[in-house]
Amino acid sequence: MRSTSESSVASPRACDPAARDDERVVGMVVNGAARAYPLAIMRWHEIVNDTLGGVQILVTYCPLTASTIVFDPRVDGIAKNFGVSGLLFENNMVMYDRQTNSLWVQFLFGSQCGPDRGTSLERLPSIETTWGHWKELHPETTTLNFNTGFITRDYNANPYAAYLQDDGLFYPSAPFGDDRDAKEFVFGVFSDSNAVVFPFGVLGEGTSYGIRNDSIGGTPFLVTLVTDEEAAVAYDRRVNGQELTFTILSVANRTVQDAETGSTWNELGVAIDGPLVGEQLTHIGDAFMAYWFAWSVYYPDLRLVL
Repeated sequence: MRSTSESSVASPRACDPAARDDERVVGMVVNGAARAYPLAIMRWHEIVNDTLGGVQILVTYCPLTASTIVFDPRVDGIAKNFGVSGLLFENNMVMYDRQTNSLWVQFLFGSQCGPDRGTSLERLPSIETTWGHWKELHPETTTLNFNTGFITRDYNANPYAAYLQDDGLFYPSAPFGDDRDAKEFVFGVFSDSNAVVFPFGVLGEGTSYGIRNDSIGGTPFLVTLVTDEEAAVAYDRRVNGQELTFTILSVANRTVQDAETGSTWNELGVAIDGPLVGEQLTHIGDAFMAYWFAWSVYYPDLRLVL
């Protein structure tokens, strides 16, 4: 089963009563403007071409790989408009742009066929979490309107419900590692052709809030996980040229402390106490959650953190 649903949806609004607190959303903040994109809508449409904080963005979700990736849709300074081609590559969504009809594989971040072949799109920071958690972090957020105009779409129904309950894949796949279950949710951080992948169970380590200090491609990063919300984020650990190392200060308050200055940082990566108060860690765009099999297929040389 494949959805080739239209990718244009209705405009956002401040609060949508159709969104439940436990509904999964993709959250974005651009120039201080926050917006949530419910997966209940994304499962049907898979792509949203939008403008947030005065910036054009491309929000994508592939149900078969459970990958949520947000892109800057500009190529040579001109924003493209994208749709779902209905094609797949290794069970991952293939997009097309309406300007050149080039094909773009979501997990490869660029065009593999057509006039734009070899062109990549920049990834933008986002987080997949629950609507309730996102509202807690960003009370002034807007959310994508459930009144999309597509009356045949039942956003209370998941067209991939059977797929979620089955351990198998819809379509054949290249070999993937048997280190984890094929459809286990993992969080990956990537650089060029490398990736570091964190299973949620490892990140949480039996607590409601877990962190890891790591690095990839010369970039030191901090991964945080709100376990109950299955919400993972990666931050660059460098501030003003200084590399920081973090430990959890309070699980209940979701705060961490850096060893170098003793500053306290909140869940949003903002220093709220200490010498670095007011500083903001950079949210890494090259990081997102997806099924284990997809990370393993696309990055066979990845490093799995256990």
